[in-house]
Amino acid sequence: MFGKFGRRGNYVRERIGGDDPLRDALHAAVFVHFDKAGIVHDYVVHQLCELVGAGYRVTFVSNAPYLPAESRARVQPFCKELIWRFNIGYDFGAYRDGIASIPDLDRLDSLILMNDSVYGPFWNLRDTLAKIDIATTDFWGIADSFENRYHIQTFFMVFMPNALRSTAFRHFWRRLLYINHRMWVIRNAEVKLTQVLQDAQLKVGVLAPYGAVAEIAQARLAHQATPDVGHAAFERFRAQIMKDGVVNPTQFFWDVLITDYACPFIKRDLLTSNPNGVPGTSRWQELISERSSYDVSMISRHLAR
Repeated sequence: MFGKFGRRGNYVRERIGGDDPLRDALHAAVFVHFDKAGIVHDYVVHQLCELVGAGYRVTFVSNAPYLPAESRARVQPFCKELIWRFNIGYDFGAYRDGIASIPDLDRLDSLILMNDSVYGPFWNLRDTLAKIDIATTDFWGIADSFENRYHIQTFFMVFMPNALRSTAFRHFWRRLLYINHRMWVIRNAEVKLTQVLQDAQLKVGVLAPYGAVAEIAQARLAHQATPDVGHAAFERFRAQIMKDGVVNPTQFFWDVLITDYACPFIKRDLLTSNPNGVPGTSRWQELISERSSYDVSMISRHLAR
């Protein structure tokens, strides 16, 4: 009914020590990796560099079927530990095992959960994190969504002390099942995490609030001429945005996120498969390069594979 799920305590295959460059840091990160060949690509190394540069002690968790010596060597200089696990429970199973490997959540000032489903950051990660109002925020994300109920999108989330020390946070991860069923994970992990924390009166914050982003996108589309090529597809896209329906902002509003909110990431599948047929994604390199010194060749090399 729920797909393949596990009964054991975790699905760790192997634990590998890292160089642990920030062993005394009060900021921790769990970074989740997946690649069918076990490759750690350049854009992933950049992400690890940015996490360390922002002062985060990284636990690297790989769901890849292989984790060759070359990949391990690329990761070890940046991480406290490498956890190689079976891909059971997808990213949330990996997040759970990574969090369980951090013995001192109570003493942390913040915890980041991040995965490699995005390219970036295009700007210094420390500067992006500085935008969080820590006085009014207990957990935070880049983008929020109303698909399947309100939630923070979980490719990048930050948790502050009130959240980390809450019973709600701990119970959520302790009770989370390892289930390989995409919609189950979306509803009972990605969406539920935000709902559980909000029900516990924890305050949420986001870099790019959905309503404000959608309003900008609608205003632009209202005055944008229909292109000569792809007329029908563009009109379908325009209608979907203008009718105030709920869409995935990192897909449909990706350009507004970058141009108006300095969103430091772009979703990988937007460029690899464009699952929603969003027009204009070929402009990704232009939009990023005009505003950032990020080496876009890292994305191009990954796309070429």
